[in-house]
Amino acid sequence: MKKVLTILTALILTVALCTACGSAKDVDLKQVMNDVNSTYSLTDMKSIDDTDSLNRYYQIDADSVKQFAAQLPSSASSFNEIILIEAVDSSAADDIKTKLDARLSSQLSSAKSYNAEQVGMIEACEVKESGNYVYLVIGDQHDEIEAAIETALK
Repeated sequence: MKKVLTILTALILTVALCTACGSAKDVDLKQVMNDVNSTYSLTDMKSIDDTDSLNRYYQIDADSVKQFAAQLPSSASSFNEIILIEAVDSSAADDIKTKLDARLSSQLSSAKSYNAEQVGMIEACEVKESGNYVYLVIGDQHDEIEAAIETALK
């Protein structure tokens, strides 16, 4: 009986270990951003590399973020923007989504005031989530870029 119980316990632990390993995927968001840049020939954008800038532009605290990659337009006349964030947990992901939604609304408001031809493009964009990953793509190719990001996160 002890042998059967030992074998059964080992089998359960093995299955649990395999299941846990299979559900976690490490995604390097900086590499995803590099791949997007290469594929879609994005130019005239500057990278945000430090958490102080992340907080300045998005009001996102560094404690909520496991990793991120972000690019903003180099000129004030453009609204193209990509930000990819892996939150530390689901609660942080919800908070980050709220802050990116606020950023999107702010960009839409600015476009209505200063660059009306960009309004339709911004209105078509939305903040997306995949587990603890939250991302926002503002640009003419947002559908294609979002699809590429979704594929990378799976």
